[in-house]
This record gives sequence, structure tokens and C-alpha cells, in this order.
Amino acid sequence: MVGRLPEVFVCPVSMAGGRRLQRIGRTAKDPVQLRRAIVVLMSAQGQPVPDIAHPLDCSPEYTCAV
Repeated sequence: MVGRLPEVFVCPVSMAGGRRLQRIGRTAKDPVQLRRAIVVLMSAQGQPVPDIAHPLDCSPEYTCAV
């Protein structure tokens, strides 16, 4: 039986940290940096791993590793 991935959330993101991540999301030229910023923002908003992984077309394991 395949185990369910635990719900993983980042620590709370400060206002300044959130603004920085949003800026990265708007200006990043590196796709890996962009994807990581989006994962952290979505996690900080309380989104579950599958809901983060699906629109980014990445695996839940990748989402947990960021």
C-alpha cells in the first residue's frame, strides 16, 4: 500500500519575505527559481502538496523537497 504524503508547510513568511517571493515570481528568468518561489508562496498560504504540484506540473516529492 502506498503511503500518503504528509502535509508539508513552510514556516510563516514575513511581509517582506512574501513581497520578495512575489517579486521573484514576476521577474525570475531562471525557471527553477520561479517554481521554487511559487511553491513556497503556495505552501505559506496553506495549500496542500497535491494542489501545489498539479498546476506546476511537478511531482509531490519535488514540492516537498523545495
